[in-house]
Order: sequence, then structure tokens, then C-alpha cells
Amino acid sequence: MNGECYFCHGLVLADESEDIVLQDHGDHRVFLHRQCAAGYNVIETRVGPSSGADVVCPVCGDVESL
Repeated sequence: MNGECYFCHGLVLADESEDIVLQDHGDHRVFLHRQCAAGYNVIETRVGPSSGADVVCPVCGDVESL
């Protein structure tokens, strides 16, 4: 499942570690490059025992954990 980055409109490949696909909420999918998401401040890295990242959907504002 590939798509277009919401921000830069470049190709996002779902199998790439630096590409993000938000699909666990709403009735839409959002494709992001990790670099674009960081540049637009929609990704926040968690530290501590539950490491990972949270991404705010630029379409609806829901937060999805990676």
C-alpha cells in the first residue's frame, strides 16, 4: 500500500522504515515521510519504558501510536 505524502506529495512506500501510514482511525489513510512529519511537528518521540512515537493526523487531529 503506497501513497502520496500529505505534505510534500512525494511517494510514500508502506514497507520503508522512514515512511508512515496512518490507518487506524477515521475513514481515511494518511501517508507521511518521517522527515516531513518531523518538520511539521506532527510526530513526537516517547522516551522511557514505552518508547516509540505518536503522530497527530494532519487531516483530523487524532493521535496514532507507531
